[in-house]
Amino acid sequence: MTAMTRSILTICLILVIIAPAAAQAPAPATIPNDRLAGFADTAELALAAPVIVRATITRATRLSGKAAPDVAAGRARLLVTASVSNVLVAPGALGGTLQYLWDAPLDSRGRAPQAKGLDILAFLDSTKETGSTRLISRRAQQPWDSALADTVRAVVAEQRSGKVPIIRSVSNGFRADGTVPGESESQFFLATTDGKPATLVVQNRPGEVQRVLVARGDIIDESAERVRPGTLLWYRLACFLPARMPASAGGADPALAKDWRDALASLGPCGKTN
Repeated sequence: MTAMTRSILTICLILVIIAPAAAQAPAPATIPNDRLAGFADTAELALAAPVIVRATITRATRLSGKAAPDVAAGRARLLVTASVSNVLVAPGALGGTLQYLWDAPLDSRGRAPQAKGLDILAFLDSTKETGSTRLISRRAQQPWDSALADTVRAVVAEQRSGKVPIIRSVSNGFRADGTVPGESESQFFLATTDGKPATLVVQNRPGEVQRVLVARGDIIDESAERVRPGTLLWYRLACFLPARMPASAGGADPALAKDWRDALASLGPCGKTN
């Protein structure tokens, strides 16, 4: 065997040994995503936060692993100081500077974001006199967006109006045929936490699109209204009603159960993410 042949065989052997190791290289780390997926995510934060502000981060210091032993993989804990520029929600007077911890997502290289100077919308717990507070969830700090802020204001205004019931379940339902073949109306009586009446109405009329309405009084009449997506009423219906009509509430009736499914389909999926 010549020297050249031995060299070629040696190179081939090295390639065979290296190739499997390269194939087993770990996949790139997944960067956590804290952006809100839709209206339901926004409504959940807006309803839960005692304090909601627009602010600018003036300082962000990364804590060591020893100081933040419980931080999740793919994140770094930052001590954030933020200057408040606008208060959307607060129970009382609020200082101009806030301080809280933020478990920020790392990029693909394991680096924390450059937070100083970021204009943000923050959903916070009640603040102390020192300005110390906390984010109410890992997604409670969002990049400032005027449309997002408008949605938050609308949700909070609807909540404070007291006109939108908090839905717990469906307590009963019945279906009645009309005078014309194919005409019917189903009414589903909803249980609410405040005891205020709320009825989901499904109307079927020949040659017309099925109508799904909500009546919020003791009398079910022409005041019943369609449910508009992107409202607090829609959120409380789409996200908290059971997917199937309970048998105890009339779900054993196939026609009534179908109208219930149709009503939920007309609302569309809740879309809330974790």
